[in-house]
Amino acid sequence: MTLNALDRLAYSWLGERASRSRRMADLDESLRKAQMPVRAEAYLAKAWLYGAIFAVVGLLLGVLAVLAVIVLLEMGPEAWALLVVFPPLFGYIGFVAVTSSPASKAKSRKRNIDQRLAYATNYMAAMASAGVIPAQIFRSLAKQDIYGEVAKEAAMIFKDLEVHGKDIVTALRRAIDRTPSVKFQELLQGAITTTTSGGDLTAYFRSKATRYQWENRVEQKTFIETMGLMAETYVTAAVAGPLFLLVMVAIIVLMGAGTMDQIQMIVFLLLPVINGGFTWGLLKMIPEV
Repeated sequence: MTLNALDRLAYSWLGERASRSRRMADLDESLRKAQMPVRAEAYLAKAWLYGAIFAVVGLLLGVLAVLAVIVLLEMGPEAWALLVVFPPLFGYIGFVAVTSSPASKAKSRKRNIDQRLAYATNYMAAMASAGVIPAQIFRSLAKQDIYGEVAKEAAMIFKDLEVHGKDIVTALRRAIDRTPSVKFQELLQGAITTTTSGGDLTAYFRSKATRYQWENRVEQKTFIETMGLMAETYVTAAVAGPLFLLVMVAIIVLMGAGTMDQIQMIVFLLLPVINGGFTWGLLKMIPEV
């Protein structure tokens, strides 16, 4: 990960102070599992600087918002009290957005690894059954882009073996330390035990592939059931509910006890919010393929 001029400036100003922060351990782990090659103190210094920049932006937007409130709502000088909220709020948002990025990326990598691990393990079992040594298994796996983040993990293992000169056990232990996937950690730990005890690596990989495939089927079945529940909830909350509400409000308007503004609020505000919420929820729930 290349640092731009602003990132380097942040590190020169705040790097020493960032190195003493209590956030360092968690941030370093998140960066490692996200495969973001940047020092934790440099990244934290960047987050602090970006938070300060966001605070300045918040200050400017706050001034504009206060002026708009004074002009449009004819409020007095007390409206300037609102300015106290904007800088810290925007600064906090900027800081959290930067610092949460590695953990979010690590979580995404974990999901990607878990989804493809069964197929990648099958591939390793086939290679092992052909008599291929572990180093070449990971080298071959690293070239298979279809396995996503598993291939990237394999590339890091092969790099430790060939470039850094590590033995297979050390390379696998280093991979266990940096991978975000518990399943992959268990697979590599079992591979270490099998290798050091002289066990059958082919049989081990095959048994793990069978287990992971069964777990995938269970997860898919659970996902389908959840989608069914979501569909029923959507029909109730986003179709039948608003339709019933529209009919009731329309009757109230016809009776002269309401206004068209209420119907417009339902159509142009409530319905988009409900549908947008369901869309966002489904996008978060649907696994990557």
